[in-house]
Amino acid sequence: MIKLKPLSYFKAVCEHGSISAASDVLFIAQPPLSKALHQLEEEWGVKLFERSSRGMTPTEAGTYLYRRASDLLQMAAEIDEEMQAFGEGDRGVVRIGTVSMGIPRVAAAMKRLKLAHPQLSFSLQQGDTGYLEELLERRRIDVALVHLPLTTRDDELAIQPLARACFRVMCLPDSPLARDPQVTLQQLAAWPLVVMRRKSGFGVYDNVMQFFSKAGLKPQILADASDVPMMKHLVEQGMGVGLLPMLAEDREASALLTLPVPELDAVADDLVLISRSHHQCNTVLRTVIEAFNAAS
Repeated sequence: MIKLKPLSYFKAVCEHGSISAASDVLFIAQPPLSKALHQLEEEWGVKLFERSSRGMTPTEAGTYLYRRASDLLQMAAEIDEEMQAFGEGDRGVVRIGTVSMGIPRVAAAMKRLKLAHPQLSFSLQQGDTGYLEELLERRRIDVALVHLPLTTRDDELAIQPLARACFRVMCLPDSPLARDPQVTLQQLAAWPLVVMRRKSGFGVYDNVMQFFSKAGLKPQILADASDVPMMKHLVEQGMGVGLLPMLAEDREASALLTLPVPELDAVADDLVLISRSHHQCNTVLRTVIEAFNAAS
């Protein structure tokens, strides 16, 4: 049976490059550290380190073990934290992931939670849907606000719709597009576009390109980006116009105008809250999920 302490020793040696450096960090003597590493190598019949005068470098087997040990030790720490939260009621760290569109919802839910549960603290991650799904799968976050469709099908995921998005064009106030209350695909085809795109998997970018194609139009894609601030900066520099899904109630705190594109409303994706189904019994996480639903 795998024991956590030898793995923590192994991880420290990997990260600090030598037994002596790891022993200083762990505040233990070098002999038990060396013994623990040798026992791991003997147990699995593999060589975990290349040893030289310059230090210790993980072998291929050692590199693989380092990744798996890091995940296992992180999970053990999270289990301990979660069980402490069970015992302490409303005390604990809530780890939330979100796409750019969900940031205002996260801030509103955090405010609501902090008022009701002052002992809570938060760890926040931002990224695209695929990245956040991966973090949730690896148990690095507890809940995530993401776009549909999800990149994987996982029966253990609980999915709760929060809001429906609609497409907006970001442009400068003096842009010719600003003369009309809404924008058509025909108009957009004449402009260099900065478009939202996932780092991997099928998403809103692909749907938008299909809509242009069905309309017999070929858009001029200046750039695709998964980062909204980058898109805004390109638009502010006058390099093109941005095309991205937004929530109807969102108001941009910038000098840019946002105009609706009704023809794309059919492909605007939902904003949903995802979590692991078996975490629903956790009192703290149940409270977090309720806070997001209340803010919807």
